[in-house]
Amino acid sequence: MITIRLAGVNVGIENTYDLTPRLAGWITDAAPDFTVELGPYELKKEDPRYSPDYVEFICVYRRIAERIPAWDAFVCHGTVVAMDGRAYIFTAPSGTGKTTHTQLWLKRFGDRAWILTGDKPILRRTERGFLACGTPWRGKENYGVNAELPVQGICLLDRGETNEIAPATPADMLRFLSKQVYYPRQADRMEKLLELLDAFCSTVPTWTMRCNMDIDAAEVAYEAMRPKRD
Repeated sequence: MITIRLAGVNVGIENTYDLTPRLAGWITDAAPDFTVELGPYELKKEDPRYSPDYVEFICVYRRIAERIPAWDAFVCHGTVVAMDGRAYIFTAPSGTGKTTHTQLWLKRFGDRAWILTGDKPILRRTERGFLACGTPWRGKENYGVNAELPVQGICLLDRGETNEIAPATPADMLRFLSKQVYYPRQADRMEKLLELLDAFCSTVPTWTMRCNMDIDAAEVAYEAMRPKRD
């Protein structure tokens, strides 16, 4: 068994294959708060083009996503760019260009900006607000680190000829995010996840943006989403 620490939670993994290289940077000696284990049927039903350890790696995160709401956290489809100690989340349907947009932040702002995770962050509620947490499941480019930062805002991206950003209603963001999470099969866990989604969309600034691939897109997004001074 391997134990990793995700979003402040120690998760035990009863693994069949060696997942150590994929989980490096998150492994801990601490006792697990909960443990996930896969049945042989789960590993067999995945795409045979992938290596067995990768299949197990992906399936493990689905199991974690089903359990983590009990610890005031949930997994969300999106990328997270960090800047000046704050996390900016970008979500969109697959293929829209989330990773490309976050790369524009690195080009525009240099060392001030870095990628917290390329995909599927854990968003954890704390007394001081939500944190965006990096995980080993960080997208095909493998961008990301083991770090946690307070969420400054979340933006729903779409492609456009020009760069335009505007506030989104919490209800609109909730409708979109409800399609970007893993749903537990147990009713009590499902109820907790829905409560977390509602709390997230009600307390975190939400935005929608139509953007092109010009570097100005990063400036437009940051100027709208950044903390405002009095």
